[in-house]
Amino acid sequence: MITRHFYRFDEVRAALLYAIMRGRPLETAFWVQELGDSGLIKEAWTILVEAWLWFSLATDPNWICDIRLGSDDLQISAYRLCTNPKDNSLWATLVTQPHHDTLCRNLPLSMPPAGLERYFSLALFQRKGLAAIWAAEQLGAVVLPAECRIVATVLAACGLQAVSLSAQILFLCSRTDARPTVALPASIVDAVRQWTALVGRRSRRIFAIPLPCLYGLTERGRGVDTIAEFRRMDDRIREETTGFWPQALAPYQQGDPDAAFEAFYAAFFPDDIPDEWSAEEAAKSHGPALGSAESSLQRLGSLWFQAESRFVWGFYEWPAHRPSLPGSDFHHAARHLNTDHCDTVAALLDPVRKLLIVE
Repeated sequence: MITRHFYRFDEVRAALLYAIMRGRPLETAFWVQELGDSGLIKEAWTILVEAWLWFSLATDPNWICDIRLGSDDLQISAYRLCTNPKDNSLWATLVTQPHHDTLCRNLPLSMPPAGLERYFSLALFQRKGLAAIWAAEQLGAVVLPAECRIVATVLAACGLQAVSLSAQILFLCSRTDARPTVALPASIVDAVRQWTALVGRRSRRIFAIPLPCLYGLTERGRGVDTIAEFRRMDDRIREETTGFWPQALAPYQQGDPDAAFEAFYAAFFPDDIPDEWSAEEAAKSHGPALGSAESSLQRLGSLWFQAESRFVWGFYEWPAHRPSLPGSDFHHAARHLNTDHCDTVAALLDPVRKLLIVE
């Protein structure tokens, strides 16, 4: 899919996640605005939910309760994620083989009388996220408190069910009444206003796609050269079946073909057509192939997941070797991680692991 200003959608997604992860508010606002200009509001919200899952679930659990999917609150919601402290607990719990942990005598008012159900209830109450995930997986089916239904509902709407159980449990273990007070800085508001005035212009392409974010998550980052696509952009957008361009092109499909062709160019290529743009300008959104068809888990982790992990103490290192990784999304990758190099991951956690004690 091609966005309004001729970026590839998969690369805009990666660039937005990267800007949020790196704490870059202006770039975050830019990529959110590009998605908004392209009419990709649902897709933008899905990317923000992904960013919350991987980078802010444990530090700002209430973010998911405060958003309104489909609303025009994209910029403030993205800015809040961007400026939050970062935590990689969800990724770390998925990478790590879940295990039991010590529970204390801090008991809820009511709980199951005995067995693994009791352990699960205690782990949730004492906010032992990794232990609660372990118990939930052992039980196979668990009933979670109603307060986490919002997480399940939003993840289902965004197609992120693969990590829903772990996310709900970490949400419950992180939940507080505190909410950050967030307002968009004047500099961001002014920048968005300036970008809005440039919609459709070549000068609107202010930021280039950061090359590190492409690895493993985009076609270019999995070995696909995209230079030729840019040189035939006017034909490429006519081939689109979803996103901005099919609707934009609809009025130009009738009447005299030559006149419609000229009107289309005047409306959507006011500067000149992309195949006449400089190589420097083209490089902002297209370029030679990077990486290979399968990604290194070690490299993916070093690029995206170097923050602390509240629920997995000591998980700050990546082993020297990891197997290649299929797929293009973190949640798809995470489904394959628990069985890979469990001994290596366990060695990192040995200093803080305790014996199972249930009172």
